[in-house]
Amino acid sequence: MTYKVKKYPLDKVPKGQLAFWIIVRIAMICCATYSFVHGDLVMGFESVFVFIFSHLWDMFQVFGNGSFIEDVPPISQTALNFIILMGILFGSYFCWFDKISWYDEAMHCFSGIVCAVFAYDFSNVIQKDKGNCAITVSAMFSLMFACTIAVGWEFYEFIMDTVHGTNLQLAKEGAETAMYNLSKFRNEYGYLGLVDSMTDMMMNSIGGVIGMIFMIIYRKKHPAK
Repeated sequence: MTYKVKKYPLDKVPKGQLAFWIIVRIAMICCATYSFVHGDLVMGFESVFVFIFSHLWDMFQVFGNGSFIEDVPPISQTALNFIILMGILFGSYFCWFDKISWYDEAMHCFSGIVCAVFAYDFSNVIQKDKGNCAITVSAMFSLMFACTIAVGWEFYEFIMDTVHGTNLQLAKEGAETAMYNLSKFRNEYGYLGLVDSMTDMMMNSIGGVIGMIFMIIYRKKHPAK
């Protein structure tokens, strides 16, 4: 089969969602520009990366070549862009991660929910030529997908802390750890970093369970077309 690059199917995206996508993408361009101007290469490149990631659905449609990936609904990109906006713009640039003690945990939980909701239907998208997956298969796939994304994120934080000297895992003294009472963490930044990483993964897993249960109930009442 000859590989073909398709025309972007603009008519598939609801106007409200498309407007939101554009807002998020402009925000990421502004964030990247601000970071590079102020010499923050880590946040600059991170903003560039998530800007590219905010076009994931578009790339599926244009480069999918008629595969199952084209059946991913645009609402999945909308949910992903919401996480990008809340995590990068408000969390990192507006410092909500540092100013609001529960914000990081809430974002990880919400991320788990979104991942599980996406993956539940995605399991059926993958199997579209063979019929819908069993509920148990879709449920397990959605939960494992949410947990895998959580592990991947911790890999990213560890690599950035190791290579670029950031403090994403809160494993050393710095502005990111100023709000914490170290005596509650054995007076060790390493233990604080461990607690932070494990808490993040647990919150993603909790979100994954919530999203999985939601989709089981929702798809029983509203079967996918």
